[in-house]
Amino acid sequence: MATTSAVHIQESTPTASSNDDSRHIYTVAAKSLQDCVELLQSLKAAMAVEAQEAQEAQEQEQQRLQKRTNGNGTHKNGGDNSTPVGKSMRDIHHMSRSASQEAEQDPDSSVAAGTSPALSKPPRAASSLPQAITPCPRSEMYTKPSVLACQGTIGKHVRHLHDHYRLLLATFPPAQGLSQDRQWSVDYDKRSREVPMESDIDYAIGELESLQVRLERHVASMNLDSSQKHHNGTTATTSEQDIAMPNDLLQPVTLFATIDPTKGPVSFQSTFGRELWFCSLHAVHHFAMIKVICAEFGMPLTEGFGVAPSTLKSRMHKQ
Repeated sequence: MATTSAVHIQESTPTASSNDDSRHIYTVAAKSLQDCVELLQSLKAAMAVEAQEAQEAQEQEQQRLQKRTNGNGTHKNGGDNSTPVGKSMRDIHHMSRSASQEAEQDPDSSVAAGTSPALSKPPRAASSLPQAITPCPRSEMYTKPSVLACQGTIGKHVRHLHDHYRLLLATFPPAQGLSQDRQWSVDYDKRSREVPMESDIDYAIGELESLQVRLERHVASMNLDSSQKHHNGTTATTSEQDIAMPNDLLQPVTLFATIDPTKGPVSFQSTFGRELWFCSLHAVHHFAMIKVICAEFGMPLTEGFGVAPSTLKSRMHKQ
């Protein structure tokens, strides 16, 4: 049976947390999820453009082949369908020569290759990515493993960062129908893997938006008068779908973490505020990895995406 060791880290912490601080960290967490949603929505929009371009290219190819077929059609003339009506042999020779010259100028033509239209080359792929290190159709970007980022995928990074928020909030005792006096413990290593969120971009957007809305509702509830709140550290939920969340950033949390695969998890004493901020900063780290993957596939993101707040602050001071 695996053993659990306890590690206690002494550190200076504030003696109290204000509702302003709580609202701020909740707002930052919600904004982090919103940034991820907007990224995926941008990717979906790029997929739609790619699909439209592919459809238009296919239609143009079909029209070109139809036009060529109609232009080379013949009519029966007294049982002899080898000679077009009203055309002399000189005219036919001229038409044949023109067709040969056109074929030489159109190497993609099925006629030039001596094949039937049904065996012609497929339409050229839409949305070519000349700047991509690893060319990838937009429709495959969410699940295609990255060469530069250790075979990671956008979908797996999204699932991973969402799982940390989900696990922290889901393990809050009142969220499980338990008393707030119960010990609060969380183990981020017990996250989900190989789930729809990794492969279904619409499902991922839905899960991210759902959690984002719950965080924003909690911030809104914290702005209500004290008479409209519970006085036990949590706020009244605004919907049956909402989960209870703490207001006190200093509420103790025991963190379990696997630091050695050959041994049991180690426990750390932490606080809710510290863990919620960890989830947000952890998300920024994965945004940076997603940014690398997008650049590899030829879809550059904004400069500030995936950059830590402290780095952005440093850049602002240098301007």
